[in-house]
Amino acid sequence: MNFLIWNSRGIGARSFPALVRNLKAHYHLDFITLLETRCTKEMSLSRANQLGFSNFELMDCEGYSSGIWCLWDNTISSVAMIECHHQFVHFQISRVAGDTWTCTIIYASPSGAARRTLWDNLSRLAPSVQGARLLGGDFNSTLLLEERRSSAIFRSFVDRDFLQWFDSNEMSDFGFVGLEFTWKRGTSEARLDRALANEQWVNLFPNASVTHLPFFKSDHRPLLLRLNTVMNRPKPDRPFRFIAAWVLHEQFDSFVRQSWLPHAL
Repeated sequence: MNFLIWNSRGIGARSFPALVRNLKAHYHLDFITLLETRCTKEMSLSRANQLGFSNFELMDCEGYSSGIWCLWDNTISSVAMIECHHQFVHFQISRVAGDTWTCTIIYASPSGAARRTLWDNLSRLAPSVQGARLLGGDFNSTLLLEERRSSAIFRSFVDRDFLQWFDSNEMSDFGFVGLEFTWKRGTSEARLDRALANEQWVNLFPNASVTHLPFFKSDHRPLLLRLNTVMNRPKPDRPFRFIAAWVLHEQFDSFVRQSWLPHAL
């Protein structure tokens, strides 16, 4: 089963429905989420019906910003919305195959102050989530210094509130296949889009993978999430979690050198 998560930055282009249908056919998509749809309520229903999916839930934009759409086919038996917010939609998804898990699609604000309400809301939801939990989307934040590159003189590369939420909720980052940065504008680029999951979800889908697809009409790459990627490696006993805050410790570099150099060939 394949999912696509994409900040498309609007869906109004005449060629957009054909593009989505082509992506669906090429990548055998069962579910797609479109972020920053920029679509009026009057236009939403007719536009969604052109995209080639049997079912959909639409959270329309506020003015010219936001908007989160979820569309899926009948390989998914149900999508039950739990909570909608202008920075996320939170729902339970059940597949025909029989498994059920909680999914939260993120469209984080570019404002750090506004994002703090997102992390607070995600933390508030956590106790109500029983079992497997997946989060994916545009987090508008980075966890590591190397996840952002810019020629700007004044740069802030790591969102410490995001780091704190990530670590306190014991999430695992899927990593990715493909080019690193999912967003590019001028000389700036960053990995703003990602998929995260808790240990129960990773154990439910141990062969899941994320691929960064090419840029299409947006300055964000789509994320292709495959639940059943064929892996030619043994299954680990449990997922390895790297605590992103480690790299911010003042003694991180010296600790790594002291640990690895004695073992170097």
